[in-house]
Amino acid sequence: MSIAVAPRQPISATSLPPVVAPTVRRCYDVLDLCRGCGIIDFTDGKYIDSCNDRTGYLAAQRRQAAYLLDQVGCASGSRILDIGCGYGRIVQAATARSAAATGLTISPPQMANCRKRGLDVRLCNYRELFTRGEYDDWEHAFDGIIANGSLEHFVQCEDAAAGRADAMYTEFFDVCHRLLSPGGKLATTAIHMRRAGQWKAADLLGEPGRWPKGSEHYHLADVLRNFGGWYPEPGQLERCAEGRFRLIAAEDGTHDYFLTSEYWMRQIRRSLALNPRAWLSALRVFVRQPHAALEMMRCLLRDESWNYQFRAPAPTQLWRQTWVAV
Repeated sequence: MSIAVAPRQPISATSLPPVVAPTVRRCYDVLDLCRGCGIIDFTDGKYIDSCNDRTGYLAAQRRQAAYLLDQVGCASGSRILDIGCGYGRIVQAATARSAAATGLTISPPQMANCRKRGLDVRLCNYRELFTRGEYDDWEHAFDGIIANGSLEHFVQCEDAAAGRADAMYTEFFDVCHRLLSPGGKLATTAIHMRRAGQWKAADLLGEPGRWPKGSEHYHLADVLRNFGGWYPEPGQLERCAEGRFRLIAAEDGTHDYFLTSEYWMRQIRRSLALNPRAWLSALRVFVRQPHAALEMMRCLLRDESWNYQFRAPAPTQLWRQTWVAV
C-alpha cells in the first residue's frame, strides 16, 4: 500500500546551501589523470570470477552498468537519470538501449568528455535541481535513477560530525522521489560501515597522521581527506528513505570492489611508469593541483588506503541497493 507523504522542499532539511564540497571537486579534478592510465570508471565492477586483468575489468564495468539499468527497468523509450555519471558509461549504455538518458556531474572535465561523445550530461549538483527553476520540468519526468558510487560523496565528515547526515540522506531521497514518475525505481551503490557506530566522524577530521600509520582510522581518515565524503551506517539509508522509497533488492559487492581497486592500483602504477600518455595527463593535473595530486597519489599508491577498505577483513561493505518510489 502506498504511503501518502506531503510534499516538502528539498534542501530545507539541512539549512545549508547546495554547494559541492571543495574536497570532492578537487578529487575528481585530480582523478582526471586516470584517463591517461586507461581508467574512466570510478566505481566497482560486477565480476563473475576473480580474473581482474584488463579484459576482466572492462567486462565487469559493462556488467555493472547493465545490472543497474536492469534494476531500474531501462528499456527503449525509458527516461533515465544518472546522478554522478562520471565519464558516462551508464548514460552511454542506456542510450544504446534506445532510452533517453541524462547524466549529472560536478566535474567539468567529465562533462566535456561526455559531450564530445554526444552524451546528454549536465554540470549540476543534484541538490540544485529544484532551487533555481531551471529544472522544474524534470519533476516526475524519469522512469529510473541511478547513483553509482556517488552517494558516498553527498555527506562530508564535517556534516556527520555536526549531526546532519540523516537530513542530507533524506534530502537525497526527497529529490529522487520528486524526479521519478510514480512507481519509478532508484538504484544506488555505496560503501557502508560494517556496523553502527564503527567510527566517529569527529575522530576522523584533520590529518590522518594523528592516528598510528596503517591503522583502520589512519586509512579511513586518509581516504576521506582525499576523496571527500562519509559512509552510511547499516540501515541508515533505509531509515532516511522511509515514506519515499521501499528497498526491494540488496546485493553485497564488497569483493567486486576489492577486485576493481586492485586493478586500478596496478594499472595506475604501470601506466605512470611506462606510458607517455599517462605522464602528460599526470603533468597537467600536477600543474593545476600540485598538493592535491601529490596527496592523492600517496593515498592510492604509497599508503594504499583506498584498497585497504576492501582487503580482508574488510572494514567496509559495498551495497548495491534497488528502491521503488512509494
